[in-house]
Amino acid sequence: MKKLLIIALAMVLPLCACAQKKGFKLVEKSGPKPEWVGKGSVQDYIIVQSDKPTLEEAKSDAMQKVRADIASSVATNVSRTVNSYTQKTVEGTNASTNATMSIESTSKIAKMPAIQGVSITKAETYQELYKNKKTGEQYYNLYVKYPFSRFDLVELVTAYEKHEKELNDRIAGYEDGLDNIETVEQVDDAITALGALSKELGTDDSRYFTVEGLINRYIGVYDNIIIDVVDNTTGKLTIKLVYNGKTITTSQKPRTSSNCATQFTVKNVGDNIVINYNSDYCYSQDDNYVEVRFRFGSKFVKEKAFFNVK
Repeated sequence: MKKLLIIALAMVLPLCACAQKKGFKLVEKSGPKPEWVGKGSVQDYIIVQSDKPTLEEAKSDAMQKVRADIASSVATNVSRTVNSYTQKTVEGTNASTNATMSIESTSKIAKMPAIQGVSITKAETYQELYKNKKTGEQYYNLYVKYPFSRFDLVELVTAYEKHEKELNDRIAGYEDGLDNIETVEQVDDAITALGALSKELGTDDSRYFTVEGLINRYIGVYDNIIIDVVDNTTGKLTIKLVYNGKTITTSQKPRTSSNCATQFTVKNVGDNIVINYNSDYCYSQDDNYVEVRFRFGSKFVKEKAFFNVK
């Protein structure tokens, strides 16, 4: 850890045995009242209290309070190293850049599996049942003493910071990937992965907007893919895909059509796509052509190649 940990293990306000509600009487308790009940701070423990109509509701509410306290402790102690990214926005011929930053939040930390997995089975509990004989109403007073040491805190902070670094590295990787696109499928995979990452981050994380910007930039790649005709002779058309002046490939087979040609066969040969066809029904006096079309995302990329018949 790069800085002194500030441990905050008992963050609730000092507890006292909840005042008995008017008209209610104690009718049952789980055993002798432990000495920690009513205390707001016990070293290496979190103590919370809940009163609800049912015991299950009280347990659920108490554990939510425990998780919130743990998340708050982790949020207080995470390294505040701010990671910045450059988000490029292009409108027409104008380009601008915006710096976005990673900001920790208690609500985000609370979603950590290690915190969501916090269970009442690890805690000491004490409960009281109160009833109102006139109305038939009842409620439970539940006290929970959950173990949470300095070691537990360090472990969670370390896990959180490791996870955050992994997220930052993934985002940086996709940023770098825009300059190294070799296949259309690489673009497809990046858009899918970034969409999942966007949902994972949520809008309360400023990196969400960086990821959304990256998605738009990857989608924009489709707009800049062109079909380059390498060779065009009667009965055979050879093409390749080009993005930013560089050849890229795809496993996708193009759709082919023509005003006269038939019996198309398509195969990949290295970086090129070779299309063979039958031109027996094509005539020299006509404008004969073969049209090749791909669909990348929601974008169509097509090329019409004219050929002569001797």
